[in-house]
Amino acid sequence: AAVIPDSLRVTAIPQTLNKVERDSLELKCEVSKSTAQHSHVSIAWYRQRGSEVPVEVISLSRDFVLRAGSAYAQRQATGDVRLDKVGETTAKLTIYNLHPSDQGEFYCEAAEWIQDPDKSWYAMTRKRSQGAIVNVQATDKDFSVRLETEKRMYIVGEPVEFRCILEAQNVPDRYFSISWAFNSSLIASLGPNAVPVLNNEFAQREALGQLKVAKESDNVFVLKIYRLRLEDSGKYNCRVTEREKTVTGDFIDKESKRPKNIPITVLPLKTSISLEIINNASNVLEGESLRFGCNVRSGFGPQTRLSVVWQLVDKLNRRSEIVRLDREGTLQPGPSYAERSSYGGIQVEQVRPGSFTLEIFNSIKADEGHYECRVAEWTRTLDGEWQMVGERHAGTPVSITALEAGFAVTAISRTPGVTYNESFDLQCIIKPHYPSWVPVSVTWRFQPAGSTEFHDLVTFTRDGGVQWGDRYVGFRTRTAIEKAESSNNVRLSISRASDTEAGKYQCVAELWRKNYNSSWTRLADRTSNLLEIRVLRP
Repeated sequence: AAVIPDSLRVTAIPQTLNKVERDSLELKCEVSKSTAQHSHVSIAWYRQRGSEVPVEVISLSRDFVLRAGSAYAQRQATGDVRLDKVGETTAKLTIYNLHPSDQGEFYCEAAEWIQDPDKSWYAMTRKRSQGAIVNVQATDKDFSVRLETEKRMYIVGEPVEFRCILEAQNVPDRYFSISWAFNSSLIASLGPNAVPVLNNEFAQREALGQLKVAKESDNVFVLKIYRLRLEDSGKYNCRVTEREKTVTGDFIDKESKRPKNIPITVLPLKTSISLEIINNASNVLEGESLRFGCNVRSGFGPQTRLSVVWQLVDKLNRRSEIVRLDREGTLQPGPSYAERSSYGGIQVEQVRPGSFTLEIFNSIKADEGHYECRVAEWTRTLDGEWQMVGERHAGTPVSITALEAGFAVTAISRTPGVTYNESFDLQCIIKPHYPSWVPVSVTWRFQPAGSTEFHDLVTFTRDGGVQWGDRYVGFRTRTAIEKAESSNNVRLSISRASDTEAGKYQCVAELWRKNYNSSWTRLADRTSNLLEIRVLRP
């Protein structure tokens, strides 16, 4: 048989390559032959370290079947290891995402195969190229996380931004997920796809544009709350987890890290309004009206609204709400003042923006105490809700003198001994000196000489009328009764005295109050001393 000449040539550029973990590697090998007979060529790439047994990376058999060595099979399945024919003679090896274990000398080996008449194949010749030394420097697999925010103290309505910063090498080629927590409860999470998934009320706030969770760059993640609420006070944190992608495309967790919590405090909004309360009379007589003014001197603008609540704190420090005027201008009397208000006994007005008045008509002793005007400032939030900025209050004391305090009545006569047929006067003196609007009724009573019973002679009623008794009709023709305009004193004048008018006289005074519902209450009654009138014969 003729000898077949050896024409197989296998060449590669001898070189040293310095790579970093997760870099890509590309090596080329030229394989050619010039055999006249029909023959096939197989090509294989190997990695060798020192005196170790070479490890097959990937090969193309004489039947054009591509197969990776056992150490590289999984990576070939994910597309990280490839062998491509470029043109007729070039075999290109590509390894993506280099591992430190890929370090070593890479060479290619080719064999030329010929078929015997019995259809069996045998390798006629086998050759290897020169090697390429590949060094793979391991990157630092460790990572660290830090959390930053501008400050720790905020005011309601202010924005806050938390930045979760990942410090690691080669971040774009690695997979990280992040989660945000508030007081150890999950707010949101972002997988390697950077699509945020929010929890419960945080999802609602995000939908309303009040909150944002985002990936700002490969290593910076942001949680932003645009308008803080009081309930946002607490501890915030982020957790970063490195994940690994499996052959099936699923992710498995490798390592998690989180920095120290950052606590923030959200303070209530501060209002800059100041109040002045005006009291027209701090000491009044029961029945007189109480009038107060409450003026907001400064600090509120056109974007804000005011609500006002009037309260009374009594001597036992019990607090009663008199009336409230809400920010919409709706008036609502307090529970214990509702009926009185329905009869017009309480009136509240906004005289002009920031100026309010309270008037209580027909005061009673129970109205005594410390009056407070509480004004709240409101502003509208981004989502259209009204939020209280703050509240200020001012107060003033009111003392009320009870109508019956010092109430007394005295009967006097300048002529206890009257000559027959002469005139005489009797006076009923009421103390204290009440204003004309205070209703007092006065009744003169008479006990004839020798009798033991008193009977009503005449009554000056609380509404100014005169009622005569029906026992002593003769008196009426010779008796005049009058009430002084400037006081409640009532004078009884009797002309032409006779034995009939001799006896004991007494006056009884009753003090009345007209209530807000037009009913009457008798506050007190007083009986005077006895006056004995003797009629002397001439």
